[in-house]
Formats: sequence, C-alpha cells, structure tokens
Amino acid sequence: MRFPATVVIGIIVVAAVTSVSLTIGCRALRQPIDAGFWWDDGPFLLSMDDAAKMGGPLSAAELTRIEQLSRAEVERAYAGLRINVTARRDAFWKVAVVGTPITMNRRYSSYPFSAAGESRVFGPLGGWGSVAFAILAHNAIEYAPRDASRPLIVDGIGRGIGRAAVHELAHQALGVNNITHIDNRTDEHSYEYANADRPSQYYGDLRWTTARAVLEEKFGR
Repeated sequence: MRFPATVVIGIIVVAAVTSVSLTIGCRALRQPIDAGFWWDDGPFLLSMDDAAKMGGPLSAAELTRIEQLSRAEVERAYAGLRINVTARRDAFWKVAVVGTPITMNRRYSSYPFSAAGESRVFGPLGGWGSVAFAILAHNAIEYAPRDASRPLIVDGIGRGIGRAAVHELAHQALGVNNITHIDNRTDEHSYEYANADRPSQYYGDLRWTTARAVLEEKFGR
C-alpha cells in the first residue's frame, strides 16, 4: 500500500519529535541540562531621562557590575538543581540580555514599549528568550527607594535583569507545566510573578513559590 507523501512526512516528523523527547527525557534523568544566559553585543544605554535621573550615563565599571549581579541572580535561583547556568549560546534553554528590544506585530514595531522579557518554549526541543535591558533599567530607577544612592540603583538594575532571566528560563524549563506554575500574580515577591513592573523585582529578596516543586521533581539532584 502506498501512502500519500504528506502522511509519510507526518509520520517522520512525529517519529523525530518522539525520538528527541525520549532522548531529552533520558538525558534529564542522568545529567545536568545547560541553561544559557549571556549579554548580547549591546550597546546598553539608558534613555536620556533615566541617565539624567541617575546623574549621568552608566560607566563601563557599572555595566560590568550589573552583568555580574545579573548572572549571580540566575545562578542562585537555580542552585541545587541539575541546571547548569552557562554562557553558551547553543545551550538547550537560553536567554539573552538585549539592549534594544523590538517586539514586532503585523504592522509596526512597538519599541521602546516591548516586553521586559519573553520566551519561545519548544518543549523537548528546548527554548530561547530575551530580557530587555532598557525597560528593566528604567523600572529599577523608577522603583528605587527615596534618596537611594547611585550604587544601590546600579545593583537594583543587575538584580532586576537577572530575575527577569530566571523567570524566562523557568518558562522554558517547565515545559508542559509552564502555564499552571508560572506567570501567576499570587505573590509579588516571587520569581513566578507575571510582571517585572514592581519594586520587589529590583529591591529586596525574591523566592520560588509554585514552580520550584516542579523544577525539583524534574531536575533535583
């Protein structure tokens, strides 16, 4: 019996996805999975208004500290799991910090009003995402405590960027559990909270709530 070409192609695609799913599942049981986190090529600039509020543009040293703090936030959030935070751009899951994010629709670009973070989740095929430096830095400046020093705000920017990346990586790592355990609004002091437009994203401590148990089940040591 001869099958139509479209049926044959469909069978091949299903078989390939199934094979990849089994491979990823077995790998998840045996070894760590890489989560890529890196800063894109930039430039990473504040808006004119934000720079004025800060008392001037960010220096190279300040940007270095922001980058270091953002990575430390990601590493701390995923500590104790078989998730290896790396700078590799070919990692299974990946999030880049971008300086000039652009969200496109059918008719126009929404920059500079694009999302603080976004991800594309492909389940057994991994995922990729980005977090927006300009938006997160702006929020850190706006939500800074009254009379906050410049170094405190710089640290707030680093924390906010790292926490946004933690959230986006969780979208990718949760897979089929993505919808029910992330983007909730029950605890604004959590990594799972659906919006980076809040003071706790940048200042104070965050905690896991609904997602951590699922991450532990999937990727616990």
